[in-house]
Amino acid sequence: MTTFLTADQHFGHAGIIHLTKRPFSDRDAAAMDEALIEAWNARVRPGDNVWHLGDFAMGPKPARLRAIFDRLNGTKRLVRGNHDHSETLALPWAEPPRDLVETTIEGHKWCFCHYPMRAWRGSMSSTIHAYGHVHALMEPTRLSLDVGVDAWGLEPASLAQVIARVERSEIEPEEQQLVRERRA
Repeated sequence: MTTFLTADQHFGHAGIIHLTKRPFSDRDAAAMDEALIEAWNARVRPGDNVWHLGDFAMGPKPARLRAIFDRLNGTKRLVRGNHDHSETLALPWAEPPRDLVETTIEGHKWCFCHYPMRAWRGSMSSTIHAYGHVHALMEPTRLSLDVGVDAWGLEPASLAQVIARVERSEIEPEEQQLVRERRA
């Protein structure tokens, strides 16, 4: 069983194609949706866990939204994003959607939120903050990064991939930098 992180599919939202320069003809949400489902299922197996960090969908009718949800592999959990409205929240997530999750998975401490935070519990030690919302606009730090599909080639990212990316980053988390500078 593998755990994956992802965010910002925006299923059904044609406007996101132009905004994020996704490789689909403008206004063709159906083609985008199909490609995102295919990318998800190419990585995620039925027994895997997926933490979705917000903005799952925007706009599809409830029946279409449920059909998309049902086609996606894995046990799915939602950290609510700004575009996750009542229809998305009503989907059969493995547990009730939350705004913030602090957890330990595979020996690593995690903080999941849709929004990037400047500081979080554990940002002075080793807790990794994963977020969405910014559609690949922010560089990862040694402890935080965007797990949205626009930062990951439209695919969910495994925990191992996320850890490898933060370990490669040379950017110090802001709170650590400020404390270090204050002590100097």
